[in-house]
Amino acid sequence: MEKILTHRKKTIIYNYAVYIFISIILIVSLNHYGLKLINGLRAFISGESLYMKAQHEATRHLTNYIFTSNPKHYDLFIENLEVPVSDSLARVSMDKKESQQITYQLLLKAKNLPEDAKNIIWVYNNFKNFDRFKNAVKIWKEADLLIIELEKLSREIKATLTQNPEMEMQKRKEYAMQIDHLSRLITIKGNDFDRSLITTVTFVNRAVLLMIMLNALIIGACLLVLSIKYINRLTALQKDTQIQNEVLMQTNTELDLFTHSVSHDLRAPISSLQGIISLAEIEQSDAQRTEYFTLMKQILARQDSFILKIIQFSKNKRIDLNEDTIHLPTFFENIVEDLKYSDLNTPIDITYKIAPQTIITDAFRLDIICRNVLSNAIKYSDTSKAVNYINIIVDIKDNELEILIEDNGIGVEETHQEKIFEMFYVTSHHNKGSGIGLYLTQQMINKMNGKAKFNSVFGEGCAMTINIPTCVVS
Repeated sequence: MEKILTHRKKTIIYNYAVYIFISIILIVSLNHYGLKLINGLRAFISGESLYMKAQHEATRHLTNYIFTSNPKHYDLFIENLEVPVSDSLARVSMDKKESQQITYQLLLKAKNLPEDAKNIIWVYNNFKNFDRFKNAVKIWKEADLLIIELEKLSREIKATLTQNPEMEMQKRKEYAMQIDHLSRLITIKGNDFDRSLITTVTFVNRAVLLMIMLNALIIGACLLVLSIKYINRLTALQKDTQIQNEVLMQTNTELDLFTHSVSHDLRAPISSLQGIISLAEIEQSDAQRTEYFTLMKQILARQDSFILKIIQFSKNKRIDLNEDTIHLPTFFENIVEDLKYSDLNTPIDITYKIAPQTIITDAFRLDIICRNVLSNAIKYSDTSKAVNYINIIVDIKDNELEILIEDNGIGVEETHQEKIFEMFYVTSHHNKGSGIGLYLTQQMINKMNGKAKFNSVFGEGCAMTINIPTCVVS
């Protein structure tokens, strides 16, 4: 039992540690992914800044190319335009679910930092269907379409200047106005993209903070409930341990007493028999030898009764309750009939007042209980009285079997009455018993969830009331 209680304590502590570990993991995970999402959105805003800066530089160089026809400006235009184009190709790559390494390289070509590129990929793949993020992606696609238009216009301008290096100023101005118009539209889209992301970042910040607070409150409440629960369990286990220790101490005490008394009660009759046999062997008188044989029979009968009670005691400890059907009047009449031939040496008037009912109970234990009580009533009858009697009153009250066995025997002195159910306790006049009968009776009554009440007036008699839960057979 001690090992079981220790195992339970370890299990409680282990479970509590697991709950705390899981709680910590939840909080850390929520913080980690919340910060990762915020960093990803910040990377998008940073990428948009690079996108817009490169676009402005590209349009500036394309405008210079229009008015100067210097190929260097067109090369710089292409170089700067590569940033938004690579950014656009990265988005297309993610939509097509291509290798992340391809997307990562495209984002690096778009001037994003390596860590920002990873965060952009993670956010886009996990939150592109999120309503607030969908709007930003839509604006991103619209800006990419404008970049495509700007690229087409640049090719048209290059082809025209290649064919007509002396392009009229008016035509140059018209191209410049188209470039400026596209640049303004792209700038507007960039600003809209930034506002959408900033709104999303604000929302995410608040949501993450709220979730962390709620998670902390829920975990705190759960841990508080679990703490109270496990403290109560540990307290209960501590009480169980204490009770088990007390039971073990009591069992050890009883075992020591049991061993001492049994060894004494088993050896004493053997010594007596050996002494009587020695006397009988040298005795010449037949009458005296007959008396010796009678004493031997009495000693052996007591020895047999004592051993039987030891066996009954062992069975009561090991065997569970059984359900038997008994008819009350027949049950008690059979017990009295048996005892008449074993214990009755003095005429005793036995009266019955037994409810004519059939009940379900443990017949084995009830038989031993009633035999022990009735045997004591017979054994300790008062030979000095003119009339000896035993009244057996049995009734069913509120699903309880109530047995009252009263007699006018020698009774028990008041100083002994509280100890008669103790193991091997023998009163000053219990020279006929071993002191285990009533202890065994009490143990069996307890096993049947019953209770016993003993009253006695020394010199007038005893009364034993036994109440045992039962079920009446209709």
